[in-house]
Amino acid sequence: MKIIKISMFLLIFPAFAHGCEKPGEKPAFPDINTAVAAQMIKAHADVKAYVKAMQDYLGCSKLSAADKERRLAELKKYADDFNKLISDFKSKNKS
Repeated sequence: MKIIKISMFLLIFPAFAHGCEKPGEKPAFPDINTAVAAQMIKAHADVKAYVKAMQDYLGCSKLSAADKERRLAELKKYADDFNKLISDFKSKNKS
C-alpha cells in the first residue's frame, strides 16, 4: 500500500521526483534593431524564469561555495546585460 501511495504522490507532484536539476541553456536575447515589443516582453519572461530556475538550482545544488559564487556572478551579469538591452530598446523605440 505504501508503494501505491508513493507512486501516486510522484504522479501528482512530478517536480519532487526530479530533485535538484540544472536549468537548460540561457535564453538568447533578441536583436533590438529588429525586435518588436512582443518579442521583448517574451524575452523578459524567459530571462526572468531562467534566473529564478538558476537561483533555485544553486540553492539546492551540492556545488562548492566558490562555484556557487562564480555562477551567481555570471547570472547577475546575464540579468544586468538584459536590463541594459531593455533600456536600449526603450530608448531606441521612443516615439
